Amino acid sequence: MTHLSIRDLQKISGETIGALPGPTAVKSGDRTIGLLVPLKAADPDRLAAILAQAEALAKGRNPAEEDAALAPFGEVDPIDWSVEAVRALMSGR
Repeated sequence: MTHLSIRDLQKISGETIGALPGPTAVKSGDRTIGLLVPLKAADPDRLAAILAQAEALAKGRNPAEEDAALAPFGEVDPIDWSVEAVRALMSGR
């Protein structure tokens, strides 16, 4: 499905939207007026693997060097993506 019309959008269910293969144009006549993006639940195993990979990559980081390299671009928002920091963030929800 390359697009949905406004009329199609009024008739489809949430399950149908969730089953869309990806972002789908919403059209009114020949004019694209929006984009419908179905939200998918994250795969916890894949998310854990990505977090482990990020943790491994972070081991060789030197935050002071990174801050110095980014200084010409203005203030840098330091973010700690360590496993412990993410777990602490998630436990507060």
